[in-house]
Amino acid sequence: MKPLSLRGKIVVMASVVVAAACLFLTVISITSANKYMRSLVSYDTTSSVQGASAPHSSQGSSMEDWLQGEASPPVSDIEENQVAFQVIMNTFERNVVFAMLLTILVLAAALYFLAGRILRPLSHLTQFMCSIDDKNMCHRVDLPRSKDEVYRLTQSFNNMMDRLEGSYTAQKNFAANAAHELKTPLSIMKTSLQVLELQDSPSREDYIECTDDVRQSMDRLIQTVEGLTTLTSPSLKDETETVNVLSIAHQIKTDLSPLADEKGVRITVTGDTLRLTYNKDLFYRILFNLVENAVKYNRSGGHVNVTVSDRERHILIQDNGIGMGPQAIQNIFEPFYRSDLSRSQNIPGSGLGMSIVKTIMDRYGGSLEIDSALGKGTEIKLKI
Repeated sequence: MKPLSLRGKIVVMASVVVAAACLFLTVISITSANKYMRSLVSYDTTSSVQGASAPHSSQGSSMEDWLQGEASPPVSDIEENQVAFQVIMNTFERNVVFAMLLTILVLAAALYFLAGRILRPLSHLTQFMCSIDDKNMCHRVDLPRSKDEVYRLTQSFNNMMDRLEGSYTAQKNFAANAAHELKTPLSIMKTSLQVLELQDSPSREDYIECTDDVRQSMDRLIQTVEGLTTLTSPSLKDETETVNVLSIAHQIKTDLSPLADEKGVRITVTGDTLRLTYNKDLFYRILFNLVENAVKYNRSGGHVNVTVSDRERHILIQDNGIGMGPQAIQNIFEPFYRSDLSRSQNIPGSGLGMSIVKTIMDRYGGSLEIDSALGKGTEIKLKI
C-alpha cells in the first residue's frame, strides 16, 4: 500500500475536523429546530381551538368546559398539525444533512487545492534533491516568495549544498594534489634508474648522482606521508608539559639558520618568557612551520621577526616577503594547496605545512589571524 503523502495527511486531518464541526452544528440545528417547531405547533393548535370557540358560544357549558380544561381539544386539528410538523422536520433534516455533506466535500476539495499550492515549493525541493549528483552540485533551489518554514528549509538546503560543494571540491583538489605530490618524486626515481640502466658501464659518479636523486625523492615522499599521517590521525599525542615559547623560538631560529643564510633572510626573536602547558613536539612543529614559510616565501635581504607576548598570550610572526593575495589566504589551510606564485618561483614544499598547523590548533585550542598583501609581506598572529 502506497503511503499517504503529506498533502493527503493535511487534507484528511482538516477534513475530519471540518466534518466534526459540521456534524456538531447539524445536530444542534436539528435539535433547536425540533424544539422551535414543536412550540409553534402547540401555539397554533391552541390558537385554532380558541378561535373556533367564538362562533359556538351559544353551546354554553360544553365550550366553557373545554376552555377550562375539563374537555379535550378537537382531535382532527391536533393530528393535522402533528403530520404537518413531521413532514416539515423530515424535509429540514434531509436538507441539513445534504448541506453538511456538500459543505464537507467542497471544503475538502478547497483544502486539497490550497495544500497543493502551499506545499508546491516543498515538492519542488524534493524533486531537486532526488536529481542532485556530483555533476550538478552547483545548482540551487529558487527560494519561495513567502518567508515561511518552507522558505527556511529551502534556504538551509542551499546553505548545506554550498558547504557540500566546498567539501567536495576540496576533496577533489586534495586527491589531485596528493597524486601530484606522490607522483613527482616517484617519476624522478624511475627516470634516474632508467638513465642508469641505459648506460653499459655506469661510472661511480653516475651511481652517486642517481643515489642522490633517489634519496631526495624518498625524503620528499617520507615528508609527504608523515604530513598525511598527521592530518588523518584520529588522535594526536596527549602528553603535555610546560613549554617555554621564547626558548623554542630561539631553537627554531638556530635550526632554520642554514635555510635563512641560503635565502639571505635575517631572523630575529624578541619578547617575553611565555610558558604554556602544551605538547612540546607539536608546538615546535606549529611554530617551525610558520617561521619556515616566512623564510621560504621571502626575498633576498628580507627579514622575519618573531615576537612573543606574555601579556596578550600570542606569538607574532612578521616578514616582508612576497606576500599572499585574498585567494591564497582563503585556501592556505587546504591540504597540498600552493599558490601559483610559489610554484612559479620553484619554492620547495608539499603544501601540507599550514594544514598541519591548522589541524593541531583545532585539536589543542588556539587560533590564527593572517594579514597579508602581495609584495608587502605577511603577518601571522598565533593566539594560544
